[in-house]
Amino acid sequence: MEREKFSAHGDVQAHFLQERRILVIDLSGPFNLEFILKYQRVVGAERKKINVPCWASLVNVHGLALAPMEATLDAQLIVDEAVDSGLVATAVVLHEPEGLALQQKFWSKIYDGSTLPFQFFNRSSEACDWLGEKIVSEMRAKGVYQSKNVMR
Repeated sequence: MEREKFSAHGDVQAHFLQERRILVIDLSGPFNLEFILKYQRVVGAERKKINVPCWASLVNVHGLALAPMEATLDAQLIVDEAVDSGLVATAVVLHEPEGLALQQKFWSKIYDGSTLPFQFFNRSSEACDWLGEKIVSEMRAKGVYQSKNVMR
C-alpha cells in the first residue's frame, strides 16, 4: 500500500514488554485499507526497539476488527517481516463476541499464509502463558537461553 486516499479508520497502540518478550498490540476496529499504513507506523516503531532474538506478539482486538480482504495481503507481508526479525508466535484475543466466526476467518487468513504459529484466546492471561511457552521452546531450539536476566 503506497498512499492514503482516506483517513485511517481504527486505532492501534503497541508496547513491548521486555521482561516477557511480548509485543502487546491493542487494536480497535473496524479498519479500512488506510489503517494498514497507520499500523505499520505505530507497530513498526515499537518493533525497532526489540533487541532480543525471540519474541512473540499478543494482539488484543476490540470492536468488530475487520478490514477489506485486500488488506490481508499487506498484513501478510507485515507478518513475514516480523518473523524475519524474530517473531516466534502470535496470540489473538478477540474481545468482541459479535461476529466472532467472521473475525476468526479474517485473522486466520492473515496468519495461515505464514509459518508463524498463532492461536485465538478468550483471555489475555491464557494467551500470555501460551506465548511464554512458544518463546522458551524457540529459544531452546536456537540455543539461546537466559540466566538471571542475562542473555547468553
